[in-house]
Amino acid sequence: MSLPKEPRQLMINLMYLVLTALLAMNVSSEILNAFKIVDKSINESSKNIANRSSQTIENFKIALEDKKIIADPVKFNKVKTFMTYAQQAIDKRTEVEKQLLDYKDMIIKRAGGVDPETNDILRRDDLDAATSVMIEHDKKGPEMLSKLQQFKTAIAALVPLTEEDLTQPTKNEAMEKSLPLNFDVLPSEENKTNDWSYGNFHMVPAVGAITIIDKYINDVKNSESVVMDKLWERAFGERRRQEQIFTKYDVLVSSSSSYLLPGEKYTASIMLGAYNDKAQNLVINVNGRALPVVNGVATYSAVAAGKGEQTINVSASYTDPNDNVNKSIPSKPFKYYVGEAQATISLDKMNVFYIGVDNPITFSASGIPAGNLNYTAENCTLTKADGVNKYLVTVATGTAGKKAIIKLAGKLGDGTTKDFGSYEYRIKNIPDPYPQIANKRGGGIAASELRVQEAIFAKLDNFDFEAKFTVVSFDVTYQKKRSTELEIYSSGTQYLTGPSALKSIDEVLQKARIGDRIYFENIKAVGPDKRVRSIGSVNFTINN
Repeated sequence: MSLPKEPRQLMINLMYLVLTALLAMNVSSEILNAFKIVDKSINESSKNIANRSSQTIENFKIALEDKKIIADPVKFNKVKTFMTYAQQAIDKRTEVEKQLLDYKDMIIKRAGGVDPETNDILRRDDLDAATSVMIEHDKKGPEMLSKLQQFKTAIAALVPLTEEDLTQPTKNEAMEKSLPLNFDVLPSEENKTNDWSYGNFHMVPAVGAITIIDKYINDVKNSESVVMDKLWERAFGERRRQEQIFTKYDVLVSSSSSYLLPGEKYTASIMLGAYNDKAQNLVINVNGRALPVVNGVATYSAVAAGKGEQTINVSASYTDPNDNVNKSIPSKPFKYYVGEAQATISLDKMNVFYIGVDNPITFSASGIPAGNLNYTAENCTLTKADGVNKYLVTVATGTAGKKAIIKLAGKLGDGTTKDFGSYEYRIKNIPDPYPQIANKRGGGIAASELRVQEAIFAKLDNFDFEAKFTVVSFDVTYQKKRSTELEIYSSGTQYLTGPSALKSIDEVLQKARIGDRIYFENIKAVGPDKRVRSIGSVNFTINN
């Protein structure tokens, strides 16, 4: 018997021995759970060993395609012969592994099968299932031992007795002694003859029996691995290693930018990339999400979202075949640009900035990130607004009739600056409002309705901006019915009634009768541009 070389495998074997000893003391829930944990570790170890053996066959095939080996007939025949022996080792291991799995299935069925909800043996503490299958009823224990012994002898005999010999012997005892597959049992008062079946399976709970069989499957795979090591060493004269063999090649193109504009320089690094299309446990992540890997290649696709520069972070992990340790490649950022499909219609006759209001404007330059756009302004001032590349433009009083000019430039992905030219806008005053009293612009009105009006208001219709005007003064002319006499008053506010109104104007409204005429003339108002302007008149005839 030889001890495992790998620390992980040695630890698993020691745990197995401890748990087997504990069975004789107590079958508690904790012990049953411990068996499950050990069994999981054994299965993971077995999987790694099988992967290593498969990779060794691939490496043999690659070696047989090497021109130097092909050119040496003796070497080529030697490598080919030992590759055949290595494949036989895998075949023998596969055959006995299948038989051991059949024994596992028999015990699981005898213990009630597998619970579909927990994926655990339904009666994992069943003490009769393994005893019935392996010792009393089916008596499969001696059969299992015989198959394991035959496997050990057969797989050891795949290795020739001497360094230069290519012929397989009938038996290789030295090789058998080096294999980690033994059939000793723990001595006990109940098993004085050291019966293998009794020592391994008598009154052992179902979960423990399954762990024991999985342990033997692991020993079988470890034995296969020892034989593979020796065959590789005989074929190449060196210890077997499991380097990552790169079997596929392709041209890889890497560019700092995948979105360009006319005139922008495109720069790309082009190289020959190699990869292993049968790499074990290869995981490739993009933004933390694992992608399916097919033949060593992962494909990432996503619907473009957002605008401007976008980043994806790519990382990978794999199992190093030399030490079965998971290793990783740190995350690396890759950038691309998302543009916006746009159509712009320029209304040359309506490119206007109004004095006194905030004129909203949005910059747009395809392929240029928002932070890379710059501007200069003439006859106007820009203030940043909420949103990407959004600004509010103001123009000064007194600039009506002139042109506001905005020049745009942007920094491209290659570091150069592109001039996007100048954009001109006409500067205009806000249109004049019109006066209203009682929501009317003149005509007939009831005396009672006129007397309750607070003020004259200035209205501006069909204008897209928020522009409030305030009446600052007006004149009132009052003419009685069938009289030529006129009473004229001037007000320095907009108010007709109330404490802010001129008393004489309020008195005129109070004495108005049917047929009288009242003229509100020379009405002036001030808007956002602070300019005083005349906005017309409102004339009423009292009709009620």
